[in-house]
Amino acid sequence: MRPLTALVLSLALAACSGNVSDSASQPPSADQSLAAAAAGKTLPPEQYVSPTAGFDLTLPGVWTGRYRTEEKRDTTAGARLGVVFSFVPDSGSAAPSLTLMTLRIFTKSAWATVATRTSSPVGTVLAERGDDVFVLSLPNVNPYPPASPEAPLYDQLIISIAQGGQQVHLTPR
Repeated sequence: MRPLTALVLSLALAACSGNVSDSASQPPSADQSLAAAAAGKTLPPEQYVSPTAGFDLTLPGVWTGRYRTEEKRDTTAGARLGVVFSFVPDSGSAAPSLTLMTLRIFTKSAWATVATRTSSPVGTVLAERGDDVFVLSLPNVNPYPPASPEAPLYDQLIISIAQGGQQVHLTPR
């Protein structure tokens, strides 16, 4: 298993909503979320084109219509730009739109400093271009209540990143 896949899968499983009882109102288990994400691999991939940072990001097809982005100055851990991908709940839902993942762009020197930290990693390097390092950060937990309708959909998107086949792929321009 590739290092990015292993890291993302472990984070995705940790973020899953939790256990399932026989009650229909309970969210799906991690296994059910994995199966749903695997089934989503048959969908055409989703393409995000950065309007300002000069990169294209290929996402699994299950992401189509399920996220929105905001590109902004982001100095977290020395980054220079961040692209926040937020979950879009079903229409009619009163649930807030919460962060799915953040892609940060660091200079090589800033990333070298961050990468030597002994604390938890800021993210995983997806690509480099010149002096830019593109780093993907995922949440540690699903922020939606386990019994909410949003929780299993959120899980499916996070888990789909780690599944083989259609993974996140960044192409600098």
